[in-house]
Amino acid sequence: MRVLMICLALYACVQEEIKEKVRPGAAMDAEVLFVRGTALASEGRHTEAIDAYRQAAVLAPGSAKIHYNLGNAYARQLDYPSAMAAYQRVLALDSTHVSARHNLAAMYVKQLNYAQAIDEHRRVLSLDPGHLTTYYDLGYIYFLRGEYGEVEKLLQAGLDRDSTNASFYRLLGRTRLKELDFERAAATLMRAVELDSMDAAAYVDLAQVELKRREYAAAELAARRAIAFDSLSKEAYFALANALKRLGRREESTEVLAQFRALDQQLDKIDDQLRMLGNAPDDHEARAQLGLLYTEQGRLTEAAEAYRLAVRLAPDSLRYRNNLGNLYLRLGQFAEAVVEYQAALALDPEYDKAHYNLGQVYMRLQRFDEAVASLAEARRLAPEDVETHYFLGLLHARTGDYAKAAEMLSVAVAARPDWLDARQKLAVAYLKSGKVEESKRELAAIQQMKESGQHE
Repeated sequence: MRVLMICLALYACVQEEIKEKVRPGAAMDAEVLFVRGTALASEGRHTEAIDAYRQAAVLAPGSAKIHYNLGNAYARQLDYPSAMAAYQRVLALDSTHVSARHNLAAMYVKQLNYAQAIDEHRRVLSLDPGHLTTYYDLGYIYFLRGEYGEVEKLLQAGLDRDSTNASFYRLLGRTRLKELDFERAAATLMRAVELDSMDAAAYVDLAQVELKRREYAAAELAARRAIAFDSLSKEAYFALANALKRLGRREESTEVLAQFRALDQQLDKIDDQLRMLGNAPDDHEARAQLGLLYTEQGRLTEAAEAYRLAVRLAPDSLRYRNNLGNLYLRLGQFAEAVVEYQAALALDPEYDKAHYNLGQVYMRLQRFDEAVASLAEARRLAPEDVETHYFLGLLHARTGDYAKAAEMLSVAVAARPDWLDARQKLAVAYLKSGKVEESKRELAAIQQMKESGQHE
């Protein structure tokens, strides 16, 4: 099922501009915190943004923009009750605040309270008949309820105000597909992709319509375009598999279907965590599991935010802090990584993984002496770890201690004989330390590995 395309009006699209004059003292401090919050939110760091907004709200409790952005940050963290409270606070301060009312309606949808969401969306349109996103969002609610006549009315009203809005055509095409009006659905969806040639969801819908029309080559083309724009669209893989099967290309179809099943399983796990967090936003294990799933998909910024909140909820978890440090390391945020690894070691000085990872980040920061110390401690705690010996070998070679480098690298090679890079560096270390015969032996082994192709 598609996720409701509700614009929560986050960040630059609708971040509130400063309307009131900044007063000295507390108001100025609140403004500094507000700006900090918006900067953090723009980086996806909603946990820290919430801290800034809450501090700002204490100093300026009558500021609608602070409570509004606080609601947005809570919504991004799936803490819907807190988001709703923030939006309701905005509306208590300003009942005509369209964006807060629109986002409050979105929260009701998340809770499956469609009746209340419809009421709030209707109020938005009474306040601002030109609020285009609301025509779509309200139409989508009616789509979910199977009230297709209402969908048509709302989308047509939206198109009367903006005839180039691709999302209106997409939902209209999807509605006509549900009504089994395949010809009109195809025409409408073609118009959607004409207006937005990178809309993966519209291409998925078009592929499904073309399958119904038995236009299998067209369905394949639409599905492939959807995947090109969104490689995580499981519906696109399913449509492509069906199109290929209908075209008689069964081997390709089977391969694509396997991709669909793997992605479907992965996305189902994410959906499960999101549902859990929608009901229990303080479930730190669900936050951490969501972070792990995002990491597997390469969504590192989202993964880091999930782990940040997990750490906030369970600050004594070694695993959470280590994993958050790893994400910072992969994101190139080395100073933050150091903080998390050191926090893990403060909880357990014998945690070998944190010593190893701290050594890694120190190397990237070119703090080589500290890297050696951290990796040496990791080696003491986990003497069988091959990677630790390898990197210690590199660091000792860097300082010209080739005998020590050879000692470390020889352990790595003994444990993983097919590790070509380690052998090459060991050969150099032997040569530099005057062990010519040992170096020749390693070079001969390297040549044999290259000729046989058996190396890692």
